[in-house]
Amino acid sequence: MLAARLVRRLRKYEWSLSVAESCTGGLLASAFTDISGASQWFTQGWVTYSNESKITQLGINPSTLEKKGSVSHSVALDMAQGARKNSGSELSISITGIAGPTGGDQFKPVGTVYVAVCIGDSYLVRKGEFGGGDRASNKHSFTIFAMQKAIEAWDTHFDRLEKIRNATESSTENEEVEIDLSVALSSLNPDLDSWQDGADWDAESKVATTLDEQEKASLGTDVNWSEE
Repeated sequence: MLAARLVRRLRKYEWSLSVAESCTGGLLASAFTDISGASQWFTQGWVTYSNESKITQLGINPSTLEKKGSVSHSVALDMAQGARKNSGSELSISITGIAGPTGGDQFKPVGTVYVAVCIGDSYLVRKGEFGGGDRASNKHSFTIFAMQKAIEAWDTHFDRLEKIRNATESSTENEEVEIDLSVALSSLNPDLDSWQDGADWDAESKVATTLDEQEKASLGTDVNWSEE
């Protein structure tokens, strides 16, 4: 149901979505395109598995990959921003992680993932650690985690704007007000899932885990759900 929940939001505002994936190999794109009518709001998806494809397809700086590694806050953000820019979508989601059973180390063990969500010039990046599950279950967990973060980011975005708009309009005798997104989103608590506008944020300090933040949802529940 997670994909369907986000799609309802997209259709309400007539927004479009793009995704950029590495370790999940297209599972996120599949979850969205399983929904009937996806061509109305799903613009494009990338499976940039190699570093070279991240560079050529999404514009990731080679030095970022060298310094930070492909599974990192910086690369997740650059992937999401590259997807949004290259597709022209209003919303983009990226996933980069270590699904296993190999590829992990003491600093980034198997089950580590970074997810980024971009809405306009604002973004959310979140790290997750999902333990030593098998490859298939990790890919499943990463995909659900990405959809959860996208929904939370969306709701934070629009709830924040609505509250500011209401407060501002009440102080200006109900005149229609244009909201500055950077100002609207910049005062969120930096210790929680946080929007940033061009600022650095220590993603390592807040880590999601399977037990703490993830309900075991089925990716298949959206297949028979139609937007039409």
